[in-house]
Order: sequence, then structure tokens, then C-alpha cells
Amino acid sequence: MNAKLCAVAISVVVAAGAGCGDLTTIKVPAESSITVPGQDILGGNPLAADQVFPSAALSEALAKALQQSFDTSGYDKDAIDSLTLTKLSMTVKDPQQGNRQIRGLGFIEKLTVSVSTDGVAPIIAAESADGVFAGNPGPASYEMPLTGTELVSLFQAGDSLDMTADLEPGEPPNFATTVDFETELTIKVNIGGVLNGSES
Repeated sequence: MNAKLCAVAISVVVAAGAGCGDLTTIKVPAESSITVPGQDILGGNPLAADQVFPSAALSEALAKALQQSFDTSGYDKDAIDSLTLTKLSMTVKDPQQGNRQIRGLGFIEKLTVSVSTDGVAPIIAAESADGVFAGNPGPASYEMPLTGTELVSLFQAGDSLDMTADLEPGEPPNFATTVDFETELTIKVNIGGVLNGSES
């Protein structure tokens, strides 16, 4: 099931007083969370897939994380030499009750995260391995494998980016489950090149 996310506008300018010189690497972390209703709330009634598993909420959480990560005020768009997703992890909050694990990520079958911009084919940035969410309740945390694919071409091709969560849901969790997301973008900036170019 595809859940298209809102466009994330990018607006960056050259840093005032930034020094000329080497490539600068910036690690930009962000956090967000969602809560998935459990069958204890749903009462076991048959519901449509979007009601059983709110994939739109998951997509919104990922979009929020990406949007926060692009708060890179102080740099010109042309200064970005590299842009990659370097972390995307999921952790279930309060997975245990007493000594028994009752919450996990078993309600996910598969998750693929892509980034795109208008007129350019989406690029897969992270994709879960097969069978990693199996079980009831499933694992309490998961570090998404990253493709390491360069995203700078998307950044330079348009003024906004879309993040898309392609989600295959499993069975709804038995109990309401809050999942915390951590993301990190790594941005390499060449301030010296931009400043030197503007002086020529």
C-alpha cells in the first residue's frame, strides 16, 4: 500500500560569514513517533486495511522526520555536494509488561522508503529485509538497512522533495503500540566552491 507524503520544501542560502575551504560534513538527526491502535481498542471487528493499520500516520511521521532534517538554513543549494540518508531506526516504546514482551513491530510485513522530486524517478533510500518483522509481537526495535544511494541529484533537480513509505502491513498489534523513529541525513557542503564561484 502506497502512502504519498507531502512535499518538503527546500530553501537554503549561503551562510553569512562562512569560511572558505574544505568540504564540510553535517550530520542532521531528527526524531518522530506514531501510535498504532491495537486489537484491544479495535475490539477484533473486521475493518478496512487503512483502519487496521494507519499507514498514513507512518508516512506522516517519516515526512516530519525528513522535513526536520532539511532545516539547513545557512547554505546555498549549489553548495550541497552530497546528500544521503544515513540512519532510519524504529523502536517500540514500553514493549514489555512485567517480564513479558507484549508490543513489537510484527504488524509490519515490509517497509520501503523512497525519495523523489517532480519529473525524476523515485530513489529507494531504505528497505527492510524479508521476514525481519515476523512474530507476534515481533522485534521491539529495527535498524532499517540503507541503500546508501546518493540523493543530491534529487535535491538539485527540484525545489521540493517527496518521501514515500511503501508499506505492506501485517496483522494489527494486540495492544496499542507507539513506535519512535530516528533518522539522520548526512550532508556534505562545499562552501568554498560556491563562494569562489560567486567571485569569478
